Amino acid sequence: MATVVSGTFVSAHDTAATWAMNSISRSTLLLSLISTAATLPFFLFILPAGALADTVDRKKVLTVAYIWLAVCAGGLAILGWLHLLNAYVLLGSVFLIGAGFALNAPAFSAAVPEIVSDDQLPSASILSGLQLNVSAIAGPALGGVLMLFVGANTVFLLNALCSLLVVVAIAPWRPTVSKLPLESFSNP
Repeated sequence: MATVVSGTFVSAHDTAATWAMNSISRSTLLLSLISTAATLPFFLFILPAGALADTVDRKKVLTVAYIWLAVCAGGLAILGWLHLLNAYVLLGSVFLIGAGFALNAPAFSAAVPEIVSDDQLPSASILSGLQLNVSAIAGPALGGVLMLFVGANTVFLLNALCSLLVVVAIAPWRPTVSKLPLESFSNP
């Protein structure tokens, strides 16, 4: 459930970032680069992140990734409140948030069977799949409503807090140590 809430606020964050870019710069190129900055990290980092998820404690990877996401989103909120946001800072922060998600994705996918019990696994798998759809539908709508009432900076802050919610949710998890040999990114 924490990832559903967090994912929804990530989509709301994307809506707020797009709106903020449109407010900062009327450049259609910079506006379109928001999507590129958000997705390019997956292209660049997903394979190394998968290898990292197989070689390092997944709980540590998830904790670092979600703290990274919280710091990036919270930093963006602070910069916005200090009126220090410009198009390039916004693009850079969206890229850094995308990098956090690229780091998180393989570790989270591999960790779900360890986090939940065997009888909860089917529900958790369905919820993980639905999380993307729920987030994609509810997030932009929520972002638009929140933008109307509280502004982009507060949406960025709420996204940061929701990232920390995931850290709290995985805190009780005690990962199991695999007896299988570890994978390596450099060895085939």
